[in-house]
Amino acid sequence: MGNIIIKHSLDDNKFLAMDGEVQGGYLSYALEDKEIYILSIFVDPNYRNQSLAKKLLDECVKFVRKEEIKAIPICSYAARVFEKSNKYDDIKTV
Repeated sequence: MGNIIIKHSLDDNKFLAMDGEVQGGYLSYALEDKEIYILSIFVDPNYRNQSLAKKLLDECVKFVRKEEIKAIPICSYAARVFEKSNKYDDIKTV
């Protein structure tokens, strides 16, 4: 397992964790109006314990801030991360 790169696939509404040509995980979302719904985050068992879920979420958050939209975490992992820290308050919906 080499250097993981996070790529944004706008066409598929996903952030992909790529290890060369191998997809180690993804974050899927739906974009509606000025809100992004973080639907799910999946990390392949072979790539777990490398903070990939957090890296995928961080890239999504960068996108949300750049686009000046709000995020709604549907995924239980994303919801937990949002709840535990106030550093996401600027992108949360009320």
